[in-house]
Amino acid sequence: MKTIRSACQLHPKALEINVGDQIEQLDQIIHDTNGQEYFKKTFITDGMKTLLSKGMARLAGKSNDTVFHLKQAMGGGKTHLMVGFGLLAKDSALREIQIGSIPYQSDFDTAKIAAFNGRNNPHTYFWGGIARQLGKESLFREYWESGAKAPDEQSWVNLFAGEEPILILLDEMPPYFHYYSTQVLGHGTIADVVTRAFSNMLTAAQKKKNVCIVVSDLEAAYDTGGKLIQRALDDATQELGRAEVSITPVNLESNEIYAILRKRLFLSLPDKSEIAEVASVYASRLAEAAKAKTVERSAEALANEIESTYPFHPSFKSIVALFKENEKFKQTRGLMELVSRLLKSVWESREDVYLIGAQHFDLSIYDVREKLAEISEMRDVIAKDLWDSSDSAHAQIIDINSGNHYAKQAGTLLLTASLSTAVNSVKGLTESEMLECLIDPTHQGSDFLTAFSELLKSAWYLHQTQEGRNYFSHQENLTKKLQGYADKAPQNKVDELIRHRLEEMYKPETKEAYERVLPLPEMDEAEAVLKTGRALLIISPDGKIPPGVVANFFKNLVNKNNVLVLTGDKSSIASIEKAARHVYAVTKADNEIPASHPQRKELDEKKAQYAQDFQTTVLSVFDKLFFPGNNRGEAMLRSKALDSTYPSNEPYKGERQVVKTLTSDPIKLYIQISENFDALRAKAELLLFGSQDEARKTDLLDKMKQNTQMPWLPYRDFDKLFIEAYQRGVWEDLGNGYITKKPKPKTTEVIISEDSSPDDSGKVRLKIDVVNAGNSPRIYYEEDSNVSESSSVLSDNTLLTKALRVQFLAVDPTGKNLTGAPKTWKNRLTLRNRFDEISRTVELFVAPKGSIKYTLDGSEARNGADYTCPIQLGDGETTVYVFAECDGLEEKRNFTFYKSGSKEVPIIKDAPAILYSPSPKRLDSSSKTYEGLKIAKEKSIEFEQVMLMVGSAPKAIHLSLGEIKVSAEFIEKALAQLQTLLSPDAPVIMTFKKAYTRTGYDLEQFAKLLGIEIGNGEVEQK
Repeated sequence: MKTIRSACQLHPKALEINVGDQIEQLDQIIHDTNGQEYFKKTFITDGMKTLLSKGMARLAGKSNDTVFHLKQAMGGGKTHLMVGFGLLAKDSALREIQIGSIPYQSDFDTAKIAAFNGRNNPHTYFWGGIARQLGKESLFREYWESGAKAPDEQSWVNLFAGEEPILILLDEMPPYFHYYSTQVLGHGTIADVVTRAFSNMLTAAQKKKNVCIVVSDLEAAYDTGGKLIQRALDDATQELGRAEVSITPVNLESNEIYAILRKRLFLSLPDKSEIAEVASVYASRLAEAAKAKTVERSAEALANEIESTYPFHPSFKSIVALFKENEKFKQTRGLMELVSRLLKSVWESREDVYLIGAQHFDLSIYDVREKLAEISEMRDVIAKDLWDSSDSAHAQIIDINSGNHYAKQAGTLLLTASLSTAVNSVKGLTESEMLECLIDPTHQGSDFLTAFSELLKSAWYLHQTQEGRNYFSHQENLTKKLQGYADKAPQNKVDELIRHRLEEMYKPETKEAYERVLPLPEMDEAEAVLKTGRALLIISPDGKIPPGVVANFFKNLVNKNNVLVLTGDKSSIASIEKAARHVYAVTKADNEIPASHPQRKELDEKKAQYAQDFQTTVLSVFDKLFFPGNNRGEAMLRSKALDSTYPSNEPYKGERQVVKTLTSDPIKLYIQISENFDALRAKAELLLFGSQDEARKTDLLDKMKQNTQMPWLPYRDFDKLFIEAYQRGVWEDLGNGYITKKPKPKTTEVIISEDSSPDDSGKVRLKIDVVNAGNSPRIYYEEDSNVSESSSVLSDNTLLTKALRVQFLAVDPTGKNLTGAPKTWKNRLTLRNRFDEISRTVELFVAPKGSIKYTLDGSEARNGADYTCPIQLGDGETTVYVFAECDGLEEKRNFTFYKSGSKEVPIIKDAPAILYSPSPKRLDSSSKTYEGLKIAKEKSIEFEQVMLMVGSAPKAIHLSLGEIKVSAEFIEKALAQLQTLLSPDAPVIMTFKKAYTRTGYDLEQFAKLLGIEIGNGEVEQK
């Protein structure tokens, strides 16, 4: 497939066209131009066809259309059209060759032609010029010799007399009318006379069958002159009832423009098959892009237009249409010059071009650059964002770094689409539209997206509308504003920001590897911190490994095993400073741009982008860890690349990456102490204890900070190593600040717990465990006597007894552990009563055994009467104060009985109360348990001898709390922990024997709300 340069041949001067060269003055050309040569470079547009068809009919006397109004902006092809019409009107042979198929073109031989250009101001005025060219100057002499005087209609009719067709061509008339509107005459201006003369000419021409007038206008220019012309045309229309025929010479939004460009600029083009091949490849590329959703599906249709637009890209006319109304752009003539510069760019380029598009403008060519700048006055835009002689424009920097020209092409394309200077005009292209223009046989859309993304980040004048159109503007964009803030950021603020951001990125949360982070520290500060704990020092790279300041610092450091350094291989701190300045800039702008501002969304995107850029820069610069090690007995700093892998859906946590690095081979940091206990213990005994069996704990901790061969444990986890060693029996805390790595032999010890409370007979179930007695210990016991190795041996770890005392002795059959002292368990005396309501007598009982004394008057029961038989009570409310004793064991209880005839348990409402029940009080459901705990929390009630039962067999948990006073909050927390082991709906039951309330009233309410029955003698109050 051929490139444009190899497939097409240019006209010799195609690369040198200038607007000035293209201006065609009617009075210089019509009578001197070779018609055949003229039409060789002329494409007959739809507008020209209309004018020739209707104009020839008028000159032949076959049409009533007299006046033709050419309306288009400056440079829109009007003069060229008039010249063509004039050449054909005067030459019947030329007409036969060029427009032989047009009706009536052969009905006349030649027409008289009078042409006037409104930029001329002859003293004879336009009517004198016309009369002179028609050979009747004397008829109109009176209308200028004594000053401006408008020929009346009859005078014009006389001028047009005769059978020969007359063609009057009036070019660029608005400036003519405009000029005379400034020349005073009497009470008005000469423009009044000119307008009258013009209007009389129009009406006179319409009264002749073969007089044709063509007048050109200039839209958006010479507004006063244009209005005067239109007024004259309107006057003629009202008088004769026939309007002028308005014609647009060239439709810049149709494919006509491509035909004109081909005709004017190219000598030859490839044949249709070669063009079809190009169209096919473009169609394939655009279809692939549409499938990948890089461009809109409609982009595929562009390929169908290539055969009619070749060698130009079909989108070129749409881009030109965006700025065709610019005051300084002379439409067709201006487009000729612009395309001439575009062709120059392509023909001087080294790149393969298959269709010519706006992206191919070479801004390094002065004429090209000046032409685009002239249309829109965007020289600053070009210099800062697209091309500069020092290669410092943003697009140039991007392309230099990536080794291509993608940013330049995307930027130049968008610049061309942004040239419009009209108010509220559509500017720029969407990303999809841009890629439709850029995709070609050798480049995919993705080739340009990366470069365009970078250009969006760095360009100063590139903007984006809410609809997603990207365009260049004179106005600086947010990027430029932020760059200004970045450039002017105070150095101390930038340094402070860098330190703060580094501190946040590497903040120690778990403190497994280090306790503090010191970003870019003063080394004196670092030394002070390292005296007490481990710290991460973030040090600027200087090209040395490790950095020189670190090597010197480490050499003289005492606590060498406390230091951890994050740095890099090369000195790139400047790139971090640059990224930090951007972060500073968006932070400053964040306070200035409110949520409703059009730039707010872009600012938020920039904030995220700059934060990410800062993080990426930090990770690329600080990518190496230095930690303490040892080489042949010499302390040194070992290095490892910082682990850079982390979940993409999670924020970066520097501490996590440091821990991952230090816990991988070679390992410096051990997180799991139990799993690595043997290795850690061996290291500690070798490096910390050394040849000593005993050492002060503080000395061990100091050596751990100093000896670089010692592995690291998480913050404060050295205590866990001690505890693990104590529990395993390999080290011992001697209790005087010293620790030994050779513990003395242990003595056996018995641990006794009550599995149940004493029953009415005083029996208690005991659970017996031992420590330091080997795997098969022997447990001797003796009830109410001293134990020895000749006593009975416990067959299992439980004993049901109602003895007052039981002594236990544990023996290690292996002899490794010394036999410890006997352990004595003491029973508790239990007092209870039985009340006969009819006889009002009370019986007292003590278990397992003992003597009882009592009083009825509140005096000390220890000194009361011996209990020998049931006690007779009176009819009133009575409290019996009871004391029991047996072999050194004592117990006291108070039993209060309600008065005769009453069932209500007597409770003093405002005095503290204790509910003491021989049998447990029961909250027998989850709802009642939690309701009871809620009330207990509100009333600050505490419980004793609590039993919690969660779940049901086989998945059940029983938790028994003996004579331990606990709060409702404690019980709730315990239940929450227990229920994590079972399903959320597992049943919960709670029982208790004692409840302590602040007042008797609180006890009454608690019992009432939960349906708890309080029996006689179960409430104690002082």
